[in-house]
Amino acid sequence: MPEANNESQRFYQNLIDIGFGEEMIAHCVLLQKEGRNRELRVTLQNSRRDLLDHIHTEQKKLDCLDYLVNENPNPPAMLGRIE
Repeated sequence: MPEANNESQRFYQNLIDIGFGEEMIAHCVLLQKEGRNRELRVTLQNSRRDLLDHIHTEQKKLDCLDYLVNENPNPPAMLGRIE
């Protein structure tokens, strides 16, 4: 994360680093400026949950690939040789 000089800049930069789009960033900044901390917390928690769900989905895919590459001693003939 690039150096941010004050709390507002750090907050904004973190939203960018999270990968939020412009609309979500604007929404979060508005909530912060208006002191709607409960709503901001709920918004961030929901985004965290969604991101964690995505990570878990991708982890399952990785686990399947690991099985096919490393743990399956006799892959089906249709896979051919994996070298």
